[in-house]
Amino acid sequence: MPATRLKNLHALSRFDATLGLLALLSIICVLTPKDIVTRKLEIRPSEYQASIAGDRYSGGKSEASWVDEKARRWRCILSDAIYAPYCSFQISTINENWRGLDLRAFNKMTIVGEYLGEANYIRVYLRNRHPRYYVLGDETTTKYNQAEVPIANLRNGVGVRLQDFEVADWWLVQKKIPLKESHPEFNDVIYIEFQTSSALHSGTHEIQIEKIIWQGNYISNETLYRGIALVWAATIFLLLLLRLTRLKAELQSTRNYQNELESINKLLNLQNKQFEDLAKTDQLTGLLNRIGIREPLLAGLNAWKHTQTPMAFVLIDLDYFKMVNDRYGHDVGDQVLRKSAELVRSNVRESDYVARWGGEEFLLMLPDTSLTQAEQIAEMLRSKLETAQIHTATTITASFGVAALKEDNLDNLFKAADDALYKAKQNGRNCVYTNG
Repeated sequence: MPATRLKNLHALSRFDATLGLLALLSIICVLTPKDIVTRKLEIRPSEYQASIAGDRYSGGKSEASWVDEKARRWRCILSDAIYAPYCSFQISTINENWRGLDLRAFNKMTIVGEYLGEANYIRVYLRNRHPRYYVLGDETTTKYNQAEVPIANLRNGVGVRLQDFEVADWWLVQKKIPLKESHPEFNDVIYIEFQTSSALHSGTHEIQIEKIIWQGNYISNETLYRGIALVWAATIFLLLLLRLTRLKAELQSTRNYQNELESINKLLNLQNKQFEDLAKTDQLTGLLNRIGIREPLLAGLNAWKHTQTPMAFVLIDLDYFKMVNDRYGHDVGDQVLRKSAELVRSNVRESDYVARWGGEEFLLMLPDTSLTQAEQIAEMLRSKLETAQIHTATTITASFGVAALKEDNLDNLFKAADDALYKAKQNGRNCVYTNG
């Protein structure tokens, strides 16, 4: 065997070994649980400025008082003078640099303390500040990210996922927040507030929050998949460059080298496409995520601008989904989300795009579809969802907001659909509203 051919075989073996090793490492990275190595942040309210208050600013007569201010132990005596009485305990987390807590790297929050009373839940607010909506001097313009947390096992620590927080509806409406800003944010949390549960109307409640702990993975799934894709691309590019240099030095003496380059190019395209698809897909439902729906939306906008091709937009929000999670657990909630997503996806055209917009909300983009046609499709989906056996113990329904593109502005299209969805919720849910 010629020395050149033997040298080429050795190089090919090293090349295959590198790809095999990289493939093995990629599989290990994807399959390894992300919570093996986590980051942690712990604060104790006793080390921060804190205040308590009743509901007198809302017209109520509930009273809040310190039992032990140093230990941050307080008592609330609820009065039924208003429909939803409450007491609150607020911690200021602003540091000397006038910055709050950046919780974006965390996915779980654990609260440890003590409670005396008959409540089942306590309401938690992570109040975030951002220049897009925060007004200096008006503390009510902090975004109220809220969750109702079970309180029975507070002494041993009660955990809640940050993804289960939702922005308070009353705050979105009161501050007229656009749809694109209505998602939870945790980049600058300047207040942590605890309130008595919305289900309480009377009674004496004694609460102490000893510490709050946040935990999070060092790397998110999206970052991991992008990193793997980049490593694949860089590695294959370097290997290709090495191979091309070697082939040029040998004057591309055989046709086998050309076939090898073609197979490597196919491998590069295949791997990049696979990891790109992972980055654009919601893992729970298999639908597009916000990144994945972006390109179809821009394509629909361009088609409308250049050829006036119509495009309709439907926002779908599962009714009382939080109650499903609270009553049957998050595993059942995830199953409901998956079945609802499959129902929507299987009852629209192949040319339509379905995405999970966040939580229990889905987005349906309908290219080349008028407002009237979109309303008919929404009504069909509403009816099928209501009659489908999504969950054996309860009927799953949804509210629909429909709008069509009328100008060169996707923000206005989002707002129109969101306004229609809000009307559907206000009018009893399980209905379709259009914003023409």
